[in-house]
Amino acid sequence: MYTEMHARSAFSFLEGASVPEEMAAACARLGMSAMAVLDRDGAYGAPRFYLAAKKSSVKAHIGAEVTSALGWRYPLLVNSRVGYQNLCRLITRMKLRARKGEGHVEREEIAELREGLICLTGGEEGPLAAALQEGGLARGTKCMQGLCELFGRENVYVELQRHYGREEEARNQAGVEIARKLSLPLLATNGVCHATPDERELLDVFTCIRHHRMLATAGRLLCRNSERHLKSPAEMERLFADLPEAMRIRRSFLRGWNLR
Repeated sequence: MYTEMHARSAFSFLEGASVPEEMAAACARLGMSAMAVLDRDGAYGAPRFYLAAKKSSVKAHIGAEVTSALGWRYPLLVNSRVGYQNLCRLITRMKLRARKGEGHVEREEIAELREGLICLTGGEEGPLAAALQEGGLARGTKCMQGLCELFGRENVYVELQRHYGREEEARNQAGVEIARKLSLPLLATNGVCHATPDERELLDVFTCIRHHRMLATAGRLLCRNSERHLKSPAEMERLFADLPEAMRIRRSFLRGWNLR
């Protein structure tokens, strides 16, 4: 069954609209047995999400979108207690040398603290999108090879998201081609930013605050639709009916662990 492995909560510096408790409740309501929250440059909501998920009999997976020196983000998932410790160390190093809401990690730091971490390719803020925009398929392939060298081939997933955008679908097609060329697994996610469709309006408000704009003048800074809500397994299976392999996750990837 489908599991959402890339969602942001309200702890994502105005890039997510729902608190962790709402995320966990929506996950349980939709019949998903597990879910992952990856907030931007922090794991502030992880304890609350873990406790709420436990009450709802949902397995909580933890991670973060960690900003790189080039501006794009590593979407990192924790796969062990060591991974959680390493993720916290990476974030702490970043925060200690930068102002609030800023900072980045160096590739050398990732290499040092990569144990227990799984890297996704993300959406438009991820490494693959940046590489494709910069140099097309050749650059994208080189990017994926670099991620495999950094994290280990078994810890890299080519992420696919579908929110009915032309550029996004072109990126998906390139990602599928690269994944098949390099024998990498695909992973479908919805890049969730709000638990329910209605909360898209709140996300729009947060986006305006982040960019210091009024709703009337925000234009393309706002999401083009309300598709970034948590979707049921059945909805995601229909959305990726042409790529059923992207709906399957390795058993080791979902083995889970406990925050204590």
